[in-house]
Amino acid sequence: MVMIRLARQEDLPALRDIERAAGKAFADIDMAFVADDEPPSIETLRTFQKDGRAWVSVDRNDYPVAYLIADIIGDDAHIEQVSVHPCYCGEGLGR
Repeated sequence: MVMIRLARQEDLPALRDIERAAGKAFADIDMAFVADDEPPSIETLRTFQKDGRAWVSVDRNDYPVAYLIADIIGDDAHIEQVSVHPCYCGEGLGR
């Protein structure tokens, strides 16, 4: 069962870890520039989290395994980032 909830402040370091782990796959397909890109800072993630624009998919221990952050552009929501830890790829969490 997939559980999605709003991100909490204590989740933010895990989001950076998810981003780094997910980025490693890009190195295998000659896109090292994506793999080497630094994840959003804790401060940036905190802004999304405080504004209610960061969600996580969690495992049965309530630990984040995927996340989505959204921006508002004009009157519309815009998905800024979706990342899934490679251990959970293929389970539809990025959909």
